[in-house]
Amino acid sequence: MSRLPKKGDNRPVAVSDNNRPVIASDNRPVAVSDNNRPVAVSDNNRPVAVSDNNRPVAVSDNNRPVAVSDNNRPVAVSDDNRPVIARDDNRPVVASEKLFVCAIDFGTTYSGYAYSTRQNPIKIYCPHWHSGSTTLISYKTPTTVLLDEQMNFLAFGYEAEKKYLELAEDDASDDFYYFRRFKMILYDKLRSGERLSTKTTVSDIIGKEMLAVDVFSHAIKYLKDHLLKEHKDRGTSIKDLDIHWVLTVPAIWDDPAKQFMRKAAEKAGIDSNRLVIALEPEAASILCKELQLAKYEDGSDSINVFSPGQRYLVLDAGGGTIDMTVHEVKSGGKLHELSRASGGDWGGVLVDKTFKQMLIDIVGEEFMEEYCRFNTADYIDVLRDFEIKKREKSETKLVTLKISPTFSENFKKKNSKSISQKTKDTKYAKLLKWEGDKIRMDRELFESFFTPSCKHIVDHVGEILSNPKVKGTKVILMVGGFSESAILQDAVRKAFPECRVVVPHEAGLAVLKGAVLFGHDQSVVASRVAKFTYGIGCSELFDPKKHDPKRKTKDKRDGKERCHCIFSKHVEAGDVLILNEDQGKHVYHPIYADQTTISFPVYTSKEPNPMYTDEPGCNLLGTLEMDISDITGGLERGFEAKFQFGGTEITVSARNVRTNETAAAEFNFLDDEP
Repeated sequence: MSRLPKKGDNRPVAVSDNNRPVIASDNRPVAVSDNNRPVAVSDNNRPVAVSDNNRPVAVSDNNRPVAVSDNNRPVAVSDDNRPVIARDDNRPVVASEKLFVCAIDFGTTYSGYAYSTRQNPIKIYCPHWHSGSTTLISYKTPTTVLLDEQMNFLAFGYEAEKKYLELAEDDASDDFYYFRRFKMILYDKLRSGERLSTKTTVSDIIGKEMLAVDVFSHAIKYLKDHLLKEHKDRGTSIKDLDIHWVLTVPAIWDDPAKQFMRKAAEKAGIDSNRLVIALEPEAASILCKELQLAKYEDGSDSINVFSPGQRYLVLDAGGGTIDMTVHEVKSGGKLHELSRASGGDWGGVLVDKTFKQMLIDIVGEEFMEEYCRFNTADYIDVLRDFEIKKREKSETKLVTLKISPTFSENFKKKNSKSISQKTKDTKYAKLLKWEGDKIRMDRELFESFFTPSCKHIVDHVGEILSNPKVKGTKVILMVGGFSESAILQDAVRKAFPECRVVVPHEAGLAVLKGAVLFGHDQSVVASRVAKFTYGIGCSELFDPKKHDPKRKTKDKRDGKERCHCIFSKHVEAGDVLILNEDQGKHVYHPIYADQTTISFPVYTSKEPNPMYTDEPGCNLLGTLEMDISDITGGLERGFEAKFQFGGTEITVSARNVRTNETAAAEFNFLDDEP
């Protein structure tokens, strides 16, 4: 059995009654009727939906990764910060107990919410958003947050865009905070190896920093309050306590990123016990499976695609990330994951980066940065028009983009050549022309902006389909805003002619609406595949037959020889994880007779059987904290820890083996120094 040493002074603060999220207000809901239901949209009058695909390059600070110490071993904790034992008033709530399920799809470029009632889950309502400056109406609004000089919330979405542009035109914007497309900061932290925490910061459009959790919570709170206000204004007030909330995240995000979003939601006033995290490709898959009568872009129906035994690859192409997984439909309509979720940052943002790089190739990086800084409103207008062109289905030989005359005028002032003359000295000489407030480019050049993204996506699809575990997969289900791009669709179809490519109508809403259905029934995804090997770092009595002699240490308190940094495995990468099934039960003993609290460092590895937590490839994920305040039995006390990895988040339960009583236990993935 493994024993755990005491911890030092860097223990993470456990959640207590003093800092538990506050339950929101309680306005009693009124059932939605035909009189207040949103008008159904037909093919003839459907508003132009804003896709999640393309977006300008988000400003972010890629801070250097924080090195994690290899000597994070389990330690005892004082009575002052023991995990809170679950009570009847803080236990998770089952979604079926609530009258409404509301999902928030927090996208890189666009966000929105949708909801349905317990009585009719499949009838999902999405509000309309008006862009203000144009006649554009969509089911999502830009993921933009505007704060005042004191960091107080001012506006979100289209309204934030409008107000900031007005401030910029009046040269009054510098003191305000304008955040746009900041969701990718979490993925950037994950990719760089930096630990994500509640102290992580995000930069606004001109580089001013603020705590990321505060920016995210402002956005979530706005969408939450918008739902409640919309119904209150219509006289159909919804009581917050009667809503079960769902928050979407990319499937490729790690556990700290998911916990970060949960913390942001709590800060926004959403009770954590009435919140579930949904994985974006899963949500889209659920919607497409449930809407059996839905028609797809190729005119076919879904009967053959989602019949029992059918396998299909879900390609969720969003604004920032691309998520992929393979599902198999089982009897009863349950979905089983066949390959672990994977992907990368190849969404519409990459298309924008390629477009911006073309401009930099012509005018230089210094000029581009200066223009973005001092002509912010004009720069945003360029990106807006580029966004529209990316969504257009056109085969004209020339693509025309609007660009403010200030771009060419400012360039002329700072250079001896005009921007047209400078373009002739570049590789774009025969592909692009400047005409007043417009850029005219060959379609070949325009489509080349999509090439890097399409290549990454196509290569990764091929890699997944070559896996023997998904043999027989002949259907590719394309969802997400970027999947509405005809250029991306064409690239996938050409690369995989043997596969049937299925694109649902309004692919950009598939994740949002599917998340609502997931909130009503989380058991629909019956199994998932472990992305990593998970284990606990612990200590064992030194055994010369299996332990490295160099790792032998003598305990100063009891004089016993021990080996630290043992990787106590709970789950192996690639394992099939069944929903609500315990994985990797282990019994742990305190290292001292009077120990009242223990803390386990939790590690991940891509290797199947790591021996020590400091081996190459092992990464510190966070800590698992357990209350062992009943010291009866001293060193003979045993505490069983059971992990459940089959859901969208890792959960843990613990019990005193002698008394069979539950021991409080919780994960902490966000502290800077676990």
